[in-house]
Amino acid sequence: MRVHFWSADSAGSSFYRAYLPGMSLQWLGHTVSVGMRLPQDWPAADVVVGCRVAQRDPSLMWRKLKDEGKRLVLDLDDDYFHIDPSNAHARQVWDTEMLGRLVHNMQVADLVTCCSEPLAAVLRDYAEDVRVIPNGLPAQYLGQPRDYTAADRPLFVGWAGTSSTVAELPEAVRALNRISQYPRPGGGVQVRIVGISPEHAMSLGLRGRRIGALGWVERMEHYLHAVAEWDVWCAPYRDTQFNRSKYPTKFLEASILGIPLIASDIEPYRRVIRHGENGFLVRYEHEWGKHLKQLADDPGLRQRIGMAARAEASGSILQAINVQWDAVLTPASERTAA
Repeated sequence: MRVHFWSADSAGSSFYRAYLPGMSLQWLGHTVSVGMRLPQDWPAADVVVGCRVAQRDPSLMWRKLKDEGKRLVLDLDDDYFHIDPSNAHARQVWDTEMLGRLVHNMQVADLVTCCSEPLAAVLRDYAEDVRVIPNGLPAQYLGQPRDYTAADRPLFVGWAGTSSTVAELPEAVRALNRISQYPRPGGGVQVRIVGISPEHAMSLGLRGRRIGALGWVERMEHYLHAVAEWDVWCAPYRDTQFNRSKYPTKFLEASILGIPLIASDIEPYRRVIRHGENGFLVRYEHEWGKHLKQLADDPGLRQRIGMAARAEASGSILQAINVQWDAVLTPASERTAA
């Protein structure tokens, strides 16, 4: 089967919903291309997976692809119908016309895929056939060794996000500032921020010589290399409908790397984290500092939490998820014949 993943951009969303699924389908013998444009030989494609197809010209092409008899799968990994008011740029982009085209394109598609069941519940108001396929990472990351007991270096605490998710960071700013001043043997604690500039981090109240911001990391493999150096990962989120529809990607990344995660006690993180067993859930602001200090003081706890999360990550590898993509790309008639 020839498949093209037609991605709206080259950011993290595209990595999880286009590039990685495309790579994993090649392991099953399919011919796959991925890109922000349709390939010149698009008439030869059997299936086109459109990631967030909603702009005017791509929407016209989406209809043409349907008229040409292509099997169409429209994929979404965020709830654009409930964008938080704090994200003014996204609300401006996803205006009434944009959302109208998105709904029409979902209805034109043979089926719709998304990353979580709460998001699927929203999308089923607009499309009849919505399937959930979770995010995943290659199994190779499971084998990356970790040293939980090193005492001759600083402890690294991290947060990762983008300019569109930075509204979540203030939930943990006070705790991150305080833990960066913690006089721990071996060089103390250093806080690492990935995804926003140092100036942006400072504007949110992050201060101190032991707090560093890396800025936007263009390539996903470089991003994963940067966060793999952390000893503790913080994932603060506000309890909004937009966030409740997200996939717990920070848990996926932290668990497959064996890093203990502290996350806000909201859907989707309360669905995957068992508090005190494979991570920590935070309900009140002071708990960020409490759990950060616990993990900073106790290498055995870091290892127990990190390894418990990693032990469950085998179900989140691409080698376990690609069959789900294969199933939605292949028409039922062909699966029955096979």
